Amino acid sequence: MSNAPVYFVIAQVRFNPILALEKYLPAIQDELRKAGFPDFQQNSIMTINVNLGGKSDQQAPPMVAPVIQWVFRDSNQRSGFILDQMSMSYQTTEYDTFEPFLSKVIDGLTIIHKHAQLDYTERLGIRYLDAIFPTGDENLSKYLSPNVLGLFGKLGHRTFTHAMSETRTQSDHTDLISRAVIYKQDVKGEVAFPADMTPQFLQVMDKFREVAGTYGIIDTDSFYTSREDFNLRKIEENFSLLHTEIRKSFDLMVTPYALDSWK
Repeated sequence: MSNAPVYFVIAQVRFNPILALEKYLPAIQDELRKAGFPDFQQNSIMTINVNLGGKSDQQAPPMVAPVIQWVFRDSNQRSGFILDQMSMSYQTTEYDTFEPFLSKVIDGLTIIHKHAQLDYTERLGIRYLDAIFPTGDENLSKYLSPNVLGLFGKLGHRTFTHAMSETRTQSDHTDLISRAVIYKQDVKGEVAFPADMTPQFLQVMDKFREVAGTYGIIDTDSFYTSREDFNLRKIEENFSLLHTEIRKSFDLMVTPYALDSWK
């Protein structure tokens, strides 16, 4: 689609813990730099670990622990990898089509495996965010399926603030979460992101920087959970499977008119 509504995509691979990962970083960073990701930085985020086992009077207090992340971005700060001791993520705000996106994911994982020798994977996931903007005087109902509109536009005597729809399905080792949120944004600003999902260290495309009015966000998240020996070919196949399910979900959440307008 030449006018696709996607504004953020992330893919993540969780693998076996590698506590000595930092010693491989110079070689990993050099290869990723040559692959088009020269912007490097190290960050520390705080995580809270809660022990819920045992009796309440014996529970240990929550522990706050730092997690080191290494970030590798392209020069435009539109795409990049985030690496820690248990996972690698590739995210972009400049999405084209799935094939080149998946190719970048596999290329990054290949570099990490080359130096750190990964043993297994236990979770693969992809998440897409699409912004649905009506044009001119059009109503959002021309773009979003009635399946996800809820009571949007049906309580005209009340001031609309937002609406949300979520469906979760499972099949074998895969989960699919299909969400649609309708926002009302009175002041021009950057397109909305879910509270748990922000484009870490990336810039969104210009057309998504100054938006206002009522618009929809389609948030589709699919993941494969199974501990398996590290196998790049199998990882690629499973990501393709996840993408197929995401596309099926997306097509059911929008109208034929919307799909035609984005061609």
